[in-house]
Amino acid sequence: MADLDKTTLKLEICALSRATPKLDATEVTVPGVMGLFVVLPGHAPLLANLEIGPLKATLADGTLATFAINGGFARVLDNTVLILTQTVERDADIDLERAAAAKERAEQRLKNPLGNLDVARAEGSLLRALTRLETAGHTEK
Repeated sequence: MADLDKTTLKLEICALSRATPKLDATEVTVPGVMGLFVVLPGHAPLLANLEIGPLKATLADGTLATFAINGGFARVLDNTVLILTQTVERDADIDLERAAAAKERAEQRLKNPLGNLDVARAEGSLLRALTRLETAGHTEK
């Protein structure tokens, strides 16, 4: 990775079962529990709780990288954005059929609840599926 300067951030996304992407970025948009927030080079130190949602980074080469994250925490310190999350998927790696099927299952569970349906779990499944579809660029939440 290139040496970081005052116009670049180091982005690291740590998840339980994936290798940690380490990218140079000029801007990172993060889904915080209080709403989206943008991190630019020189950002003040910050700790934040994250929601399920898309994380977007403008890379140092000008391209956009989008990731579906499953909540977690963000730490911003010394031009480094560290994301700790349970799962992360890059837009190009998302299986659209699987995400659409998960969305449909969650919607059906919520429409036709059976017995001891865990509503919060079904709503979380729906939000994760919608986030994956949005991240892949195939729908808006």
